[in-house]
Amino acid sequence: MSATLFALALFACSDDGKACERLATPVQTYETKSLCNARLDDALNTDAARRAEAPTVYAQCLSNRQMASIGTGVIDLTRVNGARFADAAY
Repeated sequence: MSATLFALALFACSDDGKACERLATPVQTYETKSLCNARLDDALNTDAARRAEAPTVYAQCLSNRQMASIGTGVIDLTRVNGARFADAAY
């Protein structure tokens, strides 16, 4: 079994995804990326996602290594190891 976990996090972003901040919500972790990806729509339908003050909110599954590398503050999600955005915006 792999020690890699995948975290589902919400990000409030500019429309192009180059200026994002992680929303202050609990990060859910999953044993596989497919399990994490299956929850993307649910994450985007939460109150936290709907109340975010940003043009776009993205739900993203990232490995534990990716999560550790992004830290806090403003980040460019387009540069996080090829991360792709979920198809949803509020």
